[in-house]
Amino acid sequence: MGIPTGVDIDKLIDCVWAAERIIGRELYGHVSKAGPRPRASAGNLYDINMPFVETLEQATHFKKGEQMYEGGLYPYREPVTSPYRERIDQGLPAFGNGRDEFPWNEDWLPKASS
Repeated sequence: MGIPTGVDIDKLIDCVWAAERIIGRELYGHVSKAGPRPRASAGNLYDINMPFVETLEQATHFKKGEQMYEGGLYPYREPVTSPYRERIDQGLPAFGNGRDEFPWNEDWLPKASS
């Protein structure tokens, strides 16, 4: 939600994983399994062409890297592309001029046919 809490989610996840090793079982909670929501900025988003993540071990890719889902099932015939993602990777806002406007007037957005 973007509300600063002062909590370091990365360190919190490390603590949960350490506690799970100590007690010998998984703890409840979804963030330690799926990771925090990635921020929409260059270098912080997941690969849009990554394979399906089907196991809890594969889900740790958000901290341990893409080798965690190596050999996974890739459901796409062709690479996925996104004009939004291209803009973010260039350090630009996803659309508009940074005021969170939806891109109705962008030239790459398909126009409705009459």
